[in-house]
Amino acid sequence: MAKKTQTSPEPTPDEVQPAESDEALGSGDVAGEVHAAEDVAETRGHDDHGHEEEALGPVDVARWGAFLVGIGAGLLVAVCLVLTIAVIGA
Repeated sequence: MAKKTQTSPEPTPDEVQPAESDEALGSGDVAGEVHAAEDVAETRGHDDHGHEEEALGPVDVARWGAFLVGIGAGLLVAVCLVLTIAVIGA
């Protein structure tokens, strides 16, 4: 009988290295990274790791128009149902 090897993707206890606590690291920080004293962006939840601003694309007028027409049609159906119930119920 052949010896089975472990195929688990999880690390063995020998491979695990102790990490710094999550409280010591902010989101997006690298362990052991040196920060300047004037680095106030982190206190506001932003980081200064070179992330560029994402530009918004153009507004799709046809889709927004279809959305608003659909909302209007749904409201018209709801009003008609309420009127039908009010007239039949009376």
